[in-house]
Amino acid sequence: MTDETRTALITGGGSGIGAAFARRMARRGIRCAILGRNADKLERTAAEIGTEEGLTPLVVPADQQDEAAVRSAVDQVADAFGRIDIVFNNAAIYDFATAAGASMDLWDETMAVNFRGPLLVARAVLPLQRELRSGVIINNASTLGFRTVPGVAPYACSKAALIMLTQCLALEEAEHGIRVLAICPGVVDTPIHTAEGTDREELFAKMAAIHPLQRVGTPDEVAALAEHLAGDDATWMTGSIITIDGGVSLR
Repeated sequence: MTDETRTALITGGGSGIGAAFARRMARRGIRCAILGRNADKLERTAAEIGTEEGLTPLVVPADQQDEAAVRSAVDQVADAFGRIDIVFNNAAIYDFATAAGASMDLWDETMAVNFRGPLLVARAVLPLQRELRSGVIINNASTLGFRTVPGVAPYACSKAALIMLTQCLALEEAEHGIRVLAICPGVVDTPIHTAEGTDREELFAKMAAIHPLQRVGTPDEVAALAEHLAGDDATWMTGSIITIDGGVSLR
């Protein structure tokens, strides 16, 4: 199958790693749709990618916590392109909070976005991929999903659940020719870490120091790994949980 006949669906495609992955897909001639809650951000990103790479992503505003919205979004992509070969479950939220200190609202929202969302997207896309007897789902998890630190309990638990979901789906869908993988970044320079009022330079200097390679990652470095996993050189990989973390999980 050529790149020009494939289609990718990317959640959280308006910025950061999702936007970097969409740009890489467009550069290869792979049609893609970017999904997220902020339509304006999606439109700006799509326009930039279209200008730079010559292939403008389809913008699909949707809240991935909402099952009906996810099904509608997947239907829209399928109607536009006829198939969905690649899914990059990238959208997530992150807050500093302890297990006992986080409000239940924060627990519920974090699990809804970081775990329920990828589950809903996968459930909506799987019937299409089963018909094709091919496809790949890549979940953007985190090193915190298997090696946590103090003060990030809701996020870490949501990513641990996403890692296990990856392995469950990989086992269940292998007979249909569908691959499911997870990538686990360390700290990456994305908007998820830079809420309003954050001293970005100070934050990333501290984060760089805890990584053996003494720097944080870039969105494009993580997107490059996802691009490889989605391609023909990784077709014997499924259920794999791959770190890309500057060595931070070794500490």
